[in-house]
Amino acid sequence: MKPLKVIIFGLTITTACLCIQNLQSFAQAPPPAPVVVDKVQEETLQKPITLVGTVEPNKRSIIASEIEGLVESLPGKEGKFVNKGEVIAKFNTRTIEIDLNEAKAGKREAQARYQLAKQNLTRFQELESKGVASIQQLQGSESEKSAWAARISQFQAQVDGLEYDIEKSNITAPFSGYVTEEYTEVGQWVQKGGQVVELIDIEIAEINIDMPERYISKVKTGLNVHVNLDALPDLQLESEITSLIPQADRESRTFPVKINIDNKDGTIKSGMVARVSFPIGEPSTVKLVPKDAIVSQNNANFIYIVNEGAAQPLPVSTGMAFEDKIQVIGPVQTGQLVVVKGNERLMPNQPVKILNEEINQNEKAN
Repeated sequence: MKPLKVIIFGLTITTACLCIQNLQSFAQAPPPAPVVVDKVQEETLQKPITLVGTVEPNKRSIIASEIEGLVESLPGKEGKFVNKGEVIAKFNTRTIEIDLNEAKAGKREAQARYQLAKQNLTRFQELESKGVASIQQLQGSESEKSAWAARISQFQAQVDGLEYDIEKSNITAPFSGYVTEEYTEVGQWVQKGGQVVELIDIEIAEINIDMPERYISKVKTGLNVHVNLDALPDLQLESEITSLIPQADRESRTFPVKINIDNKDGTIKSGMVARVSFPIGEPSTVKLVPKDAIVSQNNANFIYIVNEGAAQPLPVSTGMAFEDKIQVIGPVQTGQLVVVKGNERLMPNQPVKILNEEINQNEKAN
């Protein structure tokens, strides 16, 4: 009998230990997480056609000099951002200032001589009326007055031109943007019309696509497109066709298509490779979930499906985007509940509490 008591006692201890472990596991289980869910939907969409393009600045200008001169300073260095009206190059103006002073002095002399000629003309007019001065003297006085008036205009034109040259000796940015290339340097003589710097404005990035002739009849301005950039793989953008040039390249038979992207933060750089997806392919039935349902971790995507009150992770691949939804490829069933808010901190098989009551009630009714 003694061995039997030992066995029974041992079984009792084992059972008690298992109960304690179960209680501890239950106590350590995470509480239900509050989540917002949506249903996996099925839609028939047109497959996208992806074409490769290049990012270009919205504005690109080679800033030239309106006057000739010696470069005294070049604040517009390559890579620098300059605001509209900011000086990007300055010419030495010493010789222009000397010529301006000389022209102003000549103008003052001409004005003085004009006043004297005007007085002489008045006097000869009085003498001629009295019969003292001859017609020739009167005409000579009138000619002298006109000559000095013309001389004043000539000097004024010189003053205006020299003042304009001084103003244009400070070459300013016609728009805000980045200096991408310098065509001169300090101490170099620049001819009138000579290149100074290249300036680009990429606050709006322009993507240029060469679209093959077979697709051009399927697109129009305003068509929504999806944009990915090779250099920025985590950045997914949506835009629309801004312009479509109705003139094909004679050799490649492609039509230029332009797409504008807002780039106020300067993330997108000129010259980047862009891949643009146009929804112009054959129709295809796909499963869609809200974009917020996608959780990315360790270069993999997954969604949380709610099954029997618990969240279960499900690996998926993403496909085409449609408004605020995105295609998911994987073992996903239409009508399944997918977590769209509160999925960032979910643990596998964690109980959840659905916050959007309309879906919660529909699930209970079904």
